[in-house]
Amino acid sequence: MPSDSIHFANAPITEAIIAIVVEDLPDICIEQIRQLAQRVLSEYPKTRDLSHAEFVGEISAEGPPKASARQKALGLQFQSEDSKQIFQARLNGFSFHRLAPYDRWETFRAEAFRLWDLFREAVGEVTPLAFSVRYLNSLVVPAPGRLEEFLKLYPAVPEEWPQVLSNYLVRLDIPIQDKNGYAGHLTTVQTLLPSPPRPGTPSQQGIASILLDLNLQYPASGNSNETLWQRIDAARSVKNHLFDASLTQAMKARIL
Repeated sequence: MPSDSIHFANAPITEAIIAIVVEDLPDICIEQIRQLAQRVLSEYPKTRDLSHAEFVGEISAEGPPKASARQKALGLQFQSEDSKQIFQARLNGFSFHRLAPYDRWETFRAEAFRLWDLFREAVGEVTPLAFSVRYLNSLVVPAPGRLEEFLKLYPAVPEEWPQVLSNYLVRLDIPIQDKNGYAGHLTTVQTLLPSPPRPGTPSQQGIASILLDLNLQYPASGNSNETLWQRIDAARSVKNHLFDASLTQAMKARIL
């Protein structure tokens, strides 16, 4: 397995996410979440309400069917001035998102941990149920070209078929374990991206951008806060191994 400190100078990461699902908090905690805005105002001046629609239907033999809908407050989303860092504080959990350019795990993890602590201080006792560590990568390769020269996971096209793809989609769901033996689940998606390879980069001829989405999910019921973050660190190690094993030497040379 490669080192936990694997680092690429031209990291293809477009978004990194640490998310924690918690047992549903009472609705009154929305006001406590709103108080977070002042505590993070200097770093995260942009806020947006998060909500979801609830629909209620009623069928009665004594009259016509009735239906109603309402918006239920779920939490708040906070964004940095440049929108490169985002975190959500919700009644059912927390997430921290870092968009490109991505620095390194230590920086990303430290900010996620700091904001998670602020979330816990605001709402009080929380019960973690699950967590995920997710990385979305945009891999830029020559086009036209052969996927197998750069990726170890790719669709095998029969030789009798045309060998040029206009698009493709691969999704795998795989049971995984971290280095301590905790069981989890990997969902990985790979497809061609129609957008430019990097945010703010103009489209270029002769290249293609491939999404490699690695989403590692684990149950966390019964974990203390210390154990939870130890397991998040362990999930990062698994992610590094999976990412490294996904690429050929030619692809690694492009991002070193």
